[in-house]
Amino acid sequence: MSIDGEAMRLHECYKRGEVSPVEVARAQLEAIGRLNPGVNAFVLVDDAVALEMARASETRYRRSEALGPLDGVPITIKDTLNVAGWPTRRGSRTTSDAPAPRDAVSVARLRTSGAVFLGKTTTPEFAWKGLTESPLYGVTLNPLDPTRHAGGSSGGAAAATALGLGVVGIGTDAAGSVRIPAAFCGVVGYKPTFGTIPLDPYPAAFWQLPHIGPITRTVADAALAASVMSGALGSDWTSLARTSLDDCLSEQQRLPKPRIGVPAGLASHLDPVVKRAWEDALSVLAEHSSIATIEVPIEESRDIVGALYRLGCAYAVSQVSEEKRADLRDALLEFIEPVQRLTAEDLLRLQRRREEIASQLSAILIDDVDVLLTPTMPCLPLRADAPAAAAADWFEWCPFTPLFNLSHGPAVSVPWHSEGGVFPIGLQVGAAPGRDGVAIAAATMIETLGDRRRPARSRASVHVG
Repeated sequence: MSIDGEAMRLHECYKRGEVSPVEVARAQLEAIGRLNPGVNAFVLVDDAVALEMARASETRYRRSEALGPLDGVPITIKDTLNVAGWPTRRGSRTTSDAPAPRDAVSVARLRTSGAVFLGKTTTPEFAWKGLTESPLYGVTLNPLDPTRHAGGSSGGAAAATALGLGVVGIGTDAAGSVRIPAAFCGVVGYKPTFGTIPLDPYPAAFWQLPHIGPITRTVADAALAASVMSGALGSDWTSLARTSLDDCLSEQQRLPKPRIGVPAGLASHLDPVVKRAWEDALSVLAEHSSIATIEVPIEESRDIVGALYRLGCAYAVSQVSEEKRADLRDALLEFIEPVQRLTAEDLLRLQRRREEIASQLSAILIDDVDVLLTPTMPCLPLRADAPAAAAADWFEWCPFTPLFNLSHGPAVSVPWHSEGGVFPIGLQVGAAPGRDGVAIAAATMIETLGDRRRPARSRASVHVG
């Protein structure tokens, strides 16, 4: 797999002695102290741990014993994943502030790779919505425009990454929670094929919707971080049949002229600003690929995922003790209320239709086109003073991302700057399950074409000193 993102460039600089992991870690911590108050991306920053990890990395580089391209690279971790020694609060007052006893397996693999952990990033309570706001930590704002939301539920990871705080932000995604904030903040969000990165502990009540995925500033960094976290784990049975992500990426990386499918009737979902940028992107991509209109039940897929997602959230709420229920936000309780009345017949119908749509989509993505392309989001980031109902009804303004949680296929959100556009939009590239290499190759092509028109002032990079 060819990697030429920021992580690899930093790795080469470390090897040549042009900069050290300790210098980069110190610069990152200083930048967090300076920039984070304006957006609220972090819930925890641990200078001592970051510098200890950076010093260990520096020693390895001096001995020419670097562990790989992530050695010494600063990363952040969403506060839904366990990191040994740090609490996992999930944005909720109902959770314990006791340190986690061990890493989640994805985090352990990053630790083994030599990555430097800067801290944990913000999430809404139990990661339940497409905006990042919680009773415990408040609102996360958008670095591109602090009067707007960063999106969610991995909003802290996206905001930090957009500011150059960490090369990689690790997020989670059960209906778009990596791709939504990536699109809103103008960065890359990658949800690999379901089961590629094992879930630990496995969320048995969430209907095989959740994924772990990276948020980065380049597609190459997203592919690298995902490959480090990937691989089978016995306690996650869904990961056992997965082909190595490195194999998927290397086998399918070359895609000279991708066949792109665009859902019929898609433009009717789009705000005018997003529609103009979308049409601009299609006009550019048409010169480098073939584009065909296909029939995909976008809204029905969203509604199915919305119901299953609410069931998972309802289970999470059911695990909160009665004495702590008063600390939960009313909006979360309202969000799960519609599924309290579902019958067994309703659940069977939802699951049956899910499987029908997933099979239909995978056939299209194998036989007719290579990738499905949509805007990641139909709108610009919501304003920070948006009514509370807009947050509670987030599935209404998020029609496109749930499709690839339903179908288990990989999906990448890549920023696209249209000529004269003030705000970038995200372009979502999705493929059939296991065809991550196809999705990454198409996303890389879009990234390359889009970079030619990206304003120079928008090119954030990791703070190295």
